[in-house]
Amino acid sequence: MPEIPIPVTLRHRPTVGGLVVPWITMQMPDGRHRFGAIDAERLLVALTDRICQICGNTMSPPFVFAMRDVDLSRLISPEPAMHPECARYSVTACPMLAGTMTRYRTQPPDAHASTSDPAGVRSGHAAQVWRLLWTSGYRRIWDHRTHTPAAQILIAQLHRVQQIKPPTID
Repeated sequence: MPEIPIPVTLRHRPTVGGLVVPWITMQMPDGRHRFGAIDAERLLVALTDRICQICGNTMSPPFVFAMRDVDLSRLISPEPAMHPECARYSVTACPMLAGTMTRYRTQPPDAHASTSDPAGVRSGHAAQVWRLLWTSGYRRIWDHRTHTPAAQILIAQLHRVQQIKPPTID
């Protein structure tokens, strides 16, 4: 796999295997970062204080969300927004968003509380199509379906929806 260039705005972030570690990624007690697992405290801070989930810096509009169709249908994102430049990097670097990961990783039984899949229903299942949504705002809510904090986008705040490359068939 060719090396993915890291934007200047992300060079302050740690990297693993040449990839930027998103700010909301869980860090294990031994210091390793666990891609795909979200730090619950940082998730709440990012949603509340409008912090980019990738670079960890404060945001102002436009906000860009990566959402699956099931989330888009409700206009509720289980993950925080990103700056446009952080979103551009993510759709290239993140195997799930880039469409190169065909299945969700199987999570250990104790991992569900730290991911954006609190019920553990995605573990091992086929990857889904992701879309980028550009919005002028959002509000933090408590998602009664997942029992986690989330971002709710009002239809009047939605400016653009773009499909990201669909997952490669396995």
